[in-house]
Amino acid sequence: MEITIKDLENDLKTLPKELLQQVSDYVAFLKFKYSKDFELEEWQKEVLDERLRYLEENPNETLNFDNTIAELKKKYS
Repeated sequence: MEITIKDLENDLKTLPKELLQQVSDYVAFLKFKYSKDFELEEWQKEVLDERLRYLEENPNETLNFDNTIAELKKKYS
C-alpha cells in the first residue's frame, strides 16, 4: 500500500505536540538531502573559508580521524 499525504496527516495528528518540531526538522533534512541544487549560505562559506585558512596556516595541528572519533565517543557517550 502506498502512503498518502492523508496518511501522514493522520499520523501527525496522533503524535504528541512536543515531537512535531523533530518531525519538521527531519522533513527539512530530507528536503535538503535530496535536493539537486542547493546553495550554501554566505555565513557557511565564510566558516569553511576560515577553516581552510587555518588548516593551511597550521598543517601540523590536524587530528587523526580515528582518534578524533574515539575522543568524541568518549566525550559524548
